[in-house]
Amino acid sequence: AQGAARGGDSMTTKRDATEALSASALWASDSPDDWRAALDAYAQRRDALNHEKLTKLDPWFFEQLTVDVRAREPPSMTAEELVNMVDWKMSRGKVRPNLLNYAKAHSESTVKDATRDAIARLRSASRTEDIPKALEPVVKLKGVGPATASAVLACADDSVPFMCDDLIAVALGNLPSSVRYSESSFVELCDAARRKGRKVGLTASEVERAIFSAACLDKKPKAGTAGGAKKRKR
Repeated sequence: AQGAARGGDSMTTKRDATEALSASALWASDSPDDWRAALDAYAQRRDALNHEKLTKLDPWFFEQLTVDVRAREPPSMTAEELVNMVDWKMSRGKVRPNLLNYAKAHSESTVKDATRDAIARLRSASRTEDIPKALEPVVKLKGVGPATASAVLACADDSVPFMCDDLIAVALGNLPSSVRYSESSFVELCDAARRKGRKVGLTASEVERAIFSAACLDKKPKAGTAGGAKKRKR
């Protein structure tokens, strides 16, 4: 839950559910109301995809894992959390079973040390350009690339967005696969999400969720529910 829309009912977005913005249209907007409307609809649109694993793991990631990681001193992640996080990441995009196997192979101490060092570097980074230094300890783990590492950092700090395909598409465009998930692309993505967030009054993490919410309007729900085959209203 992201809280009530700002400014009261009369000041919320003038668009109703049939006029909700696509991800690209939302990215082009600098209206705080447009962004708040998308963010407020996040859980409902996510659950409408009828993706059982996403419905289960997404609240865990944003409502439990972030709290648990930040509550530790120093902040870090357990081996089990890394496995579940990789499972969550795949529920948000493409499924790559080998990534889960790699994650399961890492020891408790390896994961704890790598995530602790990454988060510490992030918190001492004064510029967006310093983010690759924070990624470094985690991307050294076998099977962990910048996209997975971005989720580790996003757990610890709302100023970092998860490197999701939908945000990449609207913020960076149709990048070649060879550079789409690179460290340099992540730096650009962080900078773009932070700049947009400052304009619309959201954190970079909230910007990512709002874009995913908008993108859900064009995603095909999984079969299995009565309304799953119907085109959702915009």
